[in-house]
Amino acid sequence: MPVSCITARPSPELTQAQLDLFRGLIEERVGVYFPDSRRDALRRALAARITRCGATDWDDYARLLACPKRGEVEFRRLLRHVVISETDFFRIPAHFEALRRVLLPAMVADRAREVLNIWSAACSTGEEPYSIAMTLADMGVALRGARLHLLATDVNADVIERARRGCYGERAVRRVPPEYLTRYFRRSSSGYEVSPNLRRRVAFQEFNLAHPGYPCPPPAGWDIVFCRNVVMYFRPQTTRQVLARFRQVLRSGGFLVLSPTERLTSAGDDFETIEAAGAFIYVKPPLDRSLLSLQRARAAEHIQARPRAASARSSRPSRAASRESEQEACARALADIAAERWDQAERALAPCADESWAARSHLLLAWLRALRGNCDDAAAMCLGLLAQDPLLAPAHYILGLIAARAGDLDQGLEHFGRAIYADPGLVPAHYHLGIAHHSLGDFAAARRAFRGALRALDDGRDPWLDFSEGLTPGLWRRACEERLASLAVRD
Repeated sequence: MPVSCITARPSPELTQAQLDLFRGLIEERVGVYFPDSRRDALRRALAARITRCGATDWDDYARLLACPKRGEVEFRRLLRHVVISETDFFRIPAHFEALRRVLLPAMVADRAREVLNIWSAACSTGEEPYSIAMTLADMGVALRGARLHLLATDVNADVIERARRGCYGERAVRRVPPEYLTRYFRRSSSGYEVSPNLRRRVAFQEFNLAHPGYPCPPPAGWDIVFCRNVVMYFRPQTTRQVLARFRQVLRSGGFLVLSPTERLTSAGDDFETIEAAGAFIYVKPPLDRSLLSLQRARAAEHIQARPRAASARSSRPSRAASRESEQEACARALADIAAERWDQAERALAPCADESWAARSHLLLAWLRALRGNCDDAAAMCLGLLAQDPLLAPAHYILGLIAARAGDLDQGLEHFGRAIYADPGLVPAHYHLGIAHHSLGDFAAARRAFRGALRALDDGRDPWLDFSEGLTPGLWRRACEERLASLAVRD
């Protein structure tokens, strides 16, 4: 009987042992790990498949997945539910500005280079490699004597096939500049199609990053590897293996582009870090001198931009006394913020201009200024803090609020997402991520965000209360539950 003719039925109960078996199988095959916090998502994905594949129980489903041919087909179908294939054209615009203004000029300056080798290592439905191809075409790389080898890979064969077709709806192309839309797309009955000339510039193939044997173009390797929003789903040991393999196949001085929410601390000294056009880019040593100069200049700018104490260093109190007074100042400021006594809160935090004070004090001052509507000052403070620590979750959260309240919901989504990756317990970031998705009409994503806020509340951690706007955890929970109830009406 064809699978499509099988009547859906309730899925059998899934024990913890069976869940662990499937969790291990997925990690073994594609590297994606489901921690306990995401086991409900895995349960839902498995339940969605067993009701449609004809398996009688979970043991039968496990046997099906173990079959050489039928099991491979079913595992690919399961991947649609467990691997998120969500992307956009020109997602994280700073990366494409860095590509245009720094990375490509550095590569084409090498006159001996005949081919530019770029790998989009988790291309999903193709938006990323096509964005790279448009950026290259717009710069006229071919006119500078260099040919392009652009490879795009993904573990999911279905999304690779969609990427090859290059067909996208109206919403998918919302970030494409109008001139690119005219130049590199053509209208179709369902939306837009990538032009044949641009499609020919990208080679698509299926590839699993969890397996060794990474492609390596001769003679030296890849100039740039894009691998964004992928390693966050791996265990640390898998991430280390993936980064080590990227390093092997990158040429000396080659660039690795990760999502802003993904750390590279596990790579140790294997990569240098530069800031280019507002993005952090990782470089396989040795670092080109011009890029090293850029890195130092950026660092100097951030140091000069940081507020300094007016008094002499010798007049500072002892470190222990400073910590005590800082904690007291933060407590007073939080009480004043909750009561909307803005001037008193500002006075309490005034000493945090002393650079010896911790990030918490500076974040509270940025938060206070954002609440008061001094968004430029607040954003400048957050950017300065992120220059020192790119994974400072509250700074991303504050920038997300500033962007969302200014009407730039896409930028808000980016910052809320970075905040949540850096600190999954930051309840307000989950909540406002849900608000932004709801405003954009993505109700499924909004539900996921509000549920994420509830999970964070269940964890019981409380550092996020600095940014609670005076609301108790109980009130945050009620707000999330009310949002979910209103969204349920749309189902």
